[in-house]
Amino acid sequence: MSRYSDGRAVLGVALVFGLLLRAILFWQTSDLGTVIVDEQQYTQLATNVLGGAGLAWDAEHPTSLRPPLYPGLLAALWVWAGPMNFQAARFVQILLALVTAAVVYELGRRVFRPAVGRYGAAVCWLYPSLIFFNFTILTETLFTLLLVAFVLLTVMLVQTPRAWIALVCGLSLGLAALTRSILWPLPLVLCPLLALLLRESAKDRLVLPALVFIGYAVAIGPWAVRNTRLQHVFTVVDTMGGINLRMGNYAHTPNYRMWDAVMLEGDKNWATELGVEQPGREFTDGEKEKWAQRKAIAYMRDNPGTTLRRSVIKFADFWGLEREFAAGIQERLYDPPHWFGIAAPVAILVGYATVALLGAAGMWLAAPAWRMHILLLLPVVVITGAHTIVFGHSRYHVPLMPIFGLYAAALVRARQDISWPQHRRALCGAVLAAVGLFAIWIHQVAVSDISKIRAFVDRVI
Repeated sequence: MSRYSDGRAVLGVALVFGLLLRAILFWQTSDLGTVIVDEQQYTQLATNVLGGAGLAWDAEHPTSLRPPLYPGLLAALWVWAGPMNFQAARFVQILLALVTAAVVYELGRRVFRPAVGRYGAAVCWLYPSLIFFNFTILTETLFTLLLVAFVLLTVMLVQTPRAWIALVCGLSLGLAALTRSILWPLPLVLCPLLALLLRESAKDRLVLPALVFIGYAVAIGPWAVRNTRLQHVFTVVDTMGGINLRMGNYAHTPNYRMWDAVMLEGDKNWATELGVEQPGREFTDGEKEKWAQRKAIAYMRDNPGTTLRRSVIKFADFWGLEREFAAGIQERLYDPPHWFGIAAPVAILVGYATVALLGAAGMWLAAPAWRMHILLLLPVVVITGAHTIVFGHSRYHVPLMPIFGLYAAALVRARQDISWPQHRRALCGAVLAAVGLFAIWIHQVAVSDISKIRAFVDRVI
């Protein structure tokens, strides 16, 4: 087998090109600060952690609004590199991206074969949006690494069950949840699922999932205790979950770009009813979150038709085109050279469309053994489902793209081995997935984003 057919040469070229590209971008972003609100909040929190105040907006206002791991990582880095050294953070994120590619290779090797792992690692390393997020002060790079590491560990646990793998698997899930709280309820699904997937004795089917939960609890437990004491209500990772659920499910939720509910004021603000129901009372963020959660659930129960319609829109938003960098240019957050302002958004759109379409088709036409297939799809289903209920944003699907990259690589490698007449159902599924994605993107471009596209064109041309 040649170095090209087994993916060695492709991976080698990809690693060199990706590293060179990141080196150029690193040199060009030396003066780039934090231009996104989320970046500014993470910076503020990390600065206060570094100053000894803990996760807090200032010395007198500790918070549970954001998960702690990413601000903690920044603070630990700045102990060595100096406060607010964003280039040091970007350098570390490039290293984390390289580790992520290595994890993707190992995952592909175990689930499919080594060639698929190499192609999948190359896709991960060169994926345009993942490169973009290496240079933002946001959670994407860290969360992507922890997510694929967790998936790898679940695969290892099912393939070669060991107590230490179960513990580390739970620990990795806990760390991922401390980066983005969307994963904190996952053990409720994962542990029973592992009990079904493991080919072990009845005792081991109970013990190993229990060890996964113990590892998870070791990571999450101390932070959950801290939050619960601070917020006076049970709070596991942060206080955003219920608030986001409310903003995506109440009378004034926007029909499109539902995350814009955060900017509504006056009677349309998500929290206005709380002051009306209990005037004069001071609430912790945790108490506000639990109230928001209850109100959102009640609204969904009382308005099933509206909830279903919005869920379809949220799903489409979640899998919509990746346009964060283009939006940043249009809003004058970034001012790249003229040619780069055109080339980079095009590369991001083409990269996403290619990997998403091939990956979705690969899930049908190049699926691995069913146990491995379930484990690969678990985070895709859980994260997509959560955002379909809360509110979807295309930024949040980016950490799932390495998994799509593996399925895309598997499809490309297996295309000559597929017996198309024997895979009619799978082919129908692949076609429907592609048609669904195209429908989402066409609607997005033609209806919801047309004014922004015009503004972007005017800005770069």
